[in-house]
Amino acid sequence: MVACSFGDELPELLPRAKLTLAHNLGMEHPDQATLVEMLVNPTLPRAGSVSATVESARSGPPRYDLFISTPGSSAFAFSAFRHRSSDGGFKYRVRMSPTETSQRGAFCAHLECSSDCTRYTLCDDPSQFYSYPRELGAVCIGGGGGKGNTISVLLPRVLQSGAAAQFRVMRPEEDGIIGRFLAGRAHEHICALFGEWSTKGGGCVELALPASEGAVGEAEDVIVFRAVQCNASLSVQYSHPLSAYQAFCIALSLVHHAQHRQSAVSAQHALRASRSVPTTNDSGARRTHDVVPRTDSFPRKYDLPAPTAHAIHPAMQHCV
Repeated sequence: MVACSFGDELPELLPRAKLTLAHNLGMEHPDQATLVEMLVNPTLPRAGSVSATVESARSGPPRYDLFISTPGSSAFAFSAFRHRSSDGGFKYRVRMSPTETSQRGAFCAHLECSSDCTRYTLCDDPSQFYSYPRELGAVCIGGGGGKGNTISVLLPRVLQSGAAAQFRVMRPEEDGIIGRFLAGRAHEHICALFGEWSTKGGGCVELALPASEGAVGEAEDVIVFRAVQCNASLSVQYSHPLSAYQAFCIALSLVHHAQHRQSAVSAQHALRASRSVPTTNDSGARRTHDVVPRTDSFPRKYDLPAPTAHAIHPAMQHCV
């Protein structure tokens, strides 16, 4: 396990605000910490609970922004831009800039969404220090076909020092954190968070780290992520072992999944309304017939075997 640091700088954050953010995140050398080190590395235990807000951008290109609360103000951290992926799903490009026209070499990570909106893979910037792709986690929501409300988050295991297991990925279906979990490999290098999906508007989603994964002496599960809908924004709190990037991606996964569920409900209502369409036969009597919906109006199912959120918890309980 190794700790990593990078050298990217965020032009939108003034030096004084950057120093305040470093203090807020418990950095050992606040004046020397780089932004990618602060935002992508696991949050240190001494930082405690970090508060942040996810908002839809009110100006500029369509995107979601993450702001981290600091004494007296908020510091901009990330923007996420949604794009269609080749498999019929979506992906978000996550940048440390509110525009996608950033200079060459600027930070650009990805959140990959399965086409059925039940699995989300957190991908590091492939051009970072290690020079090969890394996965920083995965979010699984619901059971088979997206049914159910269980949420499981797979993460590289993190030590109290902040050093984290590395998931280097050359073949995503085999080397990725989900692929290794499916194959029963690397469980000792994976930790998992668990929670329940909230179906109520303004509801709260909490993800807990099992006591066995927490600090020595922890007798109960520890809430390390909490998201609450507040009007048009999402209020987020996160703590060790999550990084700001991981917390942002989990929040994006919740938002994307909620949009998918709402679209599915709307499609079902539209289908019911058009299921029986009155027509008139030659004799003038009214009759009905079923309307077959277009297949391209519904999300495609992910055709690879997938761990469901229901299956992850018992599997992790049997890990060494």
